[in-house]
Order: sequence, then C-alpha cells, then structure tokens
Amino acid sequence: MASFCELCGKHTDVSKKVIIEKSIFNVCLSCSRRGKPVETPNSLRNMASSKGTSIAGNMATTRPTYAPYNTTGTSQNSRNIYTRKIISTPPRIKPPPLKKINMMDEMILDHEFPSLIRNARSKKGLTHDQLGQKINEKVTLIRKVETGSIRPDEILAKKLERFLGIKLYVNANEQNLEEDNS
Repeated sequence: MASFCELCGKHTDVSKKVIIEKSIFNVCLSCSRRGKPVETPNSLRNMASSKGTSIAGNMATTRPTYAPYNTTGTSQNSRNIYTRKIISTPPRIKPPPLKKINMMDEMILDHEFPSLIRNARSKKGLTHDQLGQKINEKVTLIRKVETGSIRPDEILAKKLERFLGIKLYVNANEQNLEEDNS
C-alpha cells in the first residue's frame, strides 16, 4: 500500500512508525533515522512469528497497539520511552568581581594633579612610554592626564599614587582649612 512520508512528503511503499519529540509519525526509511522506532509487544510478537516474510509484508499486516500516553512522563511498570534524561550542567563559575577602590566622600582629587604626576615621573627619570609600560596603561592616556586635559579615574589615580609615591587624593576638609588660612 503506497503512502506518503509525514516528514518529507515523499511517496513511499515502505513506511516506519517512529517517535519524534513525543509524537508518532509514519515516515519513509530515510527519515526513520530521525526518531526512535515504535516497538510494541504486539508488533514484536508478529515479527517473531512471521520470520522469513518481507518487511513490507510485516508492515502492511501489523497494526501495533499503543498504550495511552501518560502525562507524568513515566509508565506504570517501566520507564517511559518518551521522556528524555535531563543532564544537569554544572553551574558556571563566575570570575570574582573587579575590586573597586571605594573613595570616601571627603576625598577629592588634588587640583594640582598634572604637575604632581609630571614632577614625580621626572624625579624617577621615566618617559611617558616607560611609565605606561610599568603601570600597564596607554601612553596617550598618561599624556592627557599629565597635561590636565582629562581627570584620572579612581583606579588610574591609585596606580599612579602607588607607583610614583604621591598623593593625588586629598581630604576635602583639610584643603578647605588650608584655603581659609591663606
């Protein structure tokens, strides 16, 4: 009996019943590898009793019976063939968060930071290139900070303070006192 494959639509004389994503399809032999073959006790008994007959003869005469689908995912006596084994993946290991340098509200960037950086770099006898390599920053960034065209962020300021041995952040209360005394 000629039929059509329910997956590819090809005309076929031999069809197989397979399970694909919890649905049963009549498919051609080439599409049958995409799913699991449906085997029921009746179809296995019929195949065993009719050894020596062709596959097409078995397929035409055999009408397998199906157990009702259980929504819980397990059969009464054995594991349901419809369920998939869920493989738990190990949790992803997150990298530790970057350390932010928390500045207190009273600490502000010294207004003389360009000259402080320039003088400290000169005292150490370093060029912009050498300083950039030592603290792992771009040379253009160091030049812009040193000319005062940009302000260093907290991380860059701390790097410069540690390497050059200077203080770029001063206490706002102390600076106000010095300005008042002047």
